Amino acid sequence: MSEHPDLLGGAVLHGGDRATLTLTREYPHPVAALWTALTVPEVTRRWWAALRADLRPGGEFSLMWLNGDPAELEWWPGRVTALDPPRLLEHTNSEHGLLRWELEPVDAGGLRARTRLRLTVDLEGEDAWVPMSLAAWHLHLEALERALDGGAVDWLDWATTSDARRRHLRAAYAATLPTA
Repeated sequence: MSEHPDLLGGAVLHGGDRATLTLTREYPHPVAALWTALTVPEVTRRWWAALRADLRPGGEFSLMWLNGDPAELEWWPGRVTALDPPRLLEHTNSEHGLLRWELEPVDAGGLRARTRLRLTVDLEGEDAWVPMSLAAWHLHLEALERALDGGAVDWLDWATTSDARRRHLRAAYAATLPTA
């Protein structure tokens, strides 16, 4: 990974049909701000997806990705599998498997609180999808930074504006994975 210092993590491949993705990033915001960004629908849609959530173990955690034709968007169901506010959210998603979001305060005594976010995704699907998934999550974690600073993604233009960055990240992540 040292050849690509801007990468946030990588993946472990488990035999061609399953992978574990791990991405880590620090944000110059307190844990509470990131927790809100993960669990409050008005904020999640600014960087990630529309959200329907019942924040309790077994509760609904369904997502609708907003980067497509609005007439074709659909809810992807999921359930909360582990919850320890404001430090841990784990949930399933019908499209993306099991997602685990861990928040850890960093330099909490400093003038400005920082938080380390660690995202682990247990993804089912062909290995060929892994670099694309890593790139997409990377872009969402970049968008999270902008959302925490008050910005929001223009979902109607997301594919166009992020295309070159997505291709660069996909190639960079692919270069870190073992070849068959």
